[in-house]
Order: sequence, then C-alpha cells, then structure tokens
Amino acid sequence: MKDIVRILNNLANTHQIEYHYGKKAALNLLDSTLETDKIYLLHEFTNRKSSYNTSGTKIEAVDYEGKFFLVKHADFNQPYFAETGMPETSKYTTGIEPLIIIFSELGNSLACVQAEVSQWENIDVTDALDANMDGLLCTYKVRIPANYEQ
Repeated sequence: MKDIVRILNNLANTHQIEYHYGKKAALNLLDSTLETDKIYLLHEFTNRKSSYNTSGTKIEAVDYEGKFFLVKHADFNQPYFAETGMPETSKYTTGIEPLIIIFSELGNSLACVQAEVSQWENIDVTDALDANMDGLLCTYKVRIPANYEQ
C-alpha cells in the first residue's frame, strides 16, 4: 500500500509544487532555500489509523489525518487586501487566491486515486513560518484502501 506521504509527494510533483515532509520545526528551517515564485507544500507529520475487516483479520484501509501548508514566499510589507493600496497587489490576490485554485486541483486529483476524502479544508495564512510565506494552512482526512499501489 502506498502511504499518504508518497501520494501527496506525487501530486505535488505533478502540479510542479516543491514538497517537504517533516515536523513543523524542521519545515520552518527552509527559509534560506526558498524561491520567490515557487509554490511549496510543507506537509507536517500525519496520523495513521488502520481499519480492519469485520472479522478483524485484515487491514482494509488506512485513515490519514493531518495538515500541510500550501504557500509561496511573500513580501512582508505587502497589504493584506486593500488597506494601503490596490487589491491587485495584495497578499490575498498574489499569494492566497491562486493557491485556493491549486488546493482544489490537488483535492480533485486525490479523489481520482481511489481515496475517500472526508475532510479537505483550508484557512488563509500570511507571514507564516520564519520564511515569511503567504497561502493556505490545509487540513485533511483521507481513507486509502490497503490495496492501493499507484
């Protein structure tokens, strides 16, 4: 069975997103390597729970629950929306709004790989982590069948 780490890594690669997996403290150390226009999927450690068949003799699926940042490097001095300028140059318009579209595309791609998605949510973030990143903090609950190998 393929694990959610490999599945999200493959989805990120398909969408030309740089993928990193680890604890939040380690993901926070990426600031020296970040490129301005690159999109990053920073996946924090995930929870795994095996689901057994009715007789309790075989794992049928694994339930994954976790979160990740879907972000881009940002300008700390940029306005959030239209506080001091035009919305077209804001953190929302340049950093968050395009990632909402990519988040939906990732969710649709995940649904196409035999996964049961019961939670696929996000919340806007600005100036996140030491690297000063704007984008989305995403949470998920996904069930992957034990026979999934793609």
